[in-house]
Amino acid sequence: MPWRVGQHRNPLKYLTSLRRNYGRWRSFWFCCMKMINKNKVIIFDCDGTLVDTFALIEQTVLLTFQKMLPHYSLSLDEAHQFFGPFLNDSFRKYVKTEEEVNKLVACYRQINKELMETYISTYEGIPNLLKELKERGYKLAVVSNKISDDVIQGLKICHIDIYFDCIIGVEKLKKAKPNPDGIYQVLNYFHTTDALMIGDTIIDIQTGQNAHVKTVGVTWCKTKKTTFIESGADYIANHPRDIIQIIEGINYD
Repeated sequence: MPWRVGQHRNPLKYLTSLRRNYGRWRSFWFCCMKMINKNKVIIFDCDGTLVDTFALIEQTVLLTFQKMLPHYSLSLDEAHQFFGPFLNDSFRKYVKTEEEVNKLVACYRQINKELMETYISTYEGIPNLLKELKERGYKLAVVSNKISDDVIQGLKICHIDIYFDCIIGVEKLKKAKPNPDGIYQVLNYFHTTDALMIGDTIIDIQTGQNAHVKTVGVTWCKTKKTTFIESGADYIANHPRDIIQIIEGINYD
């Protein structure tokens, strides 16, 4: 009940009581949310969703080609096509043998590690989003077409690795995304069927669809809203804060 003049002799004491009770109710509410959400899993892609690696990937691809395929003049548009797909598949377009592909991948990963500290960062709002999801009791996971060590290193640089209970990199997958194997592994890990897939590319949306889970396309990297609509994404987030509202809407429905 709101305080009115004359209702309480000591307004300061009354306001202090309200503040104390608010804290108790807030704690109670979070406890309830944790119980309700304990079997719900939020699965994230990594690059372009949690961490901004656009410049990192661009520079790594260009330097890899300069070193390994100097005769080929790679355009920026071609370099940007490496964002999302399985790395080996991307390199197969430029060489003939698997041995050459493997050499290119090894070179790429070495350069990527050397540049990561300089070029990687997290998106505004992501740390607060992850913190709030954990407080509400959700389980958080990453499924990526990068190897797990690189995913973990990037998350650590951005100080957000502490929020994740399960990280599935490409070396753990039977097939890379959009194959749903990574999502299935996460569901098995948490012994649940209740999950949401969040990513910045059509590949992430297709992965969720193939696993028959709801999907969220995020527009803060490079994929446009219209592209996600055409791909059949269930929801679209323009800012990390939108994800909380989306999840609450799913739970409410």
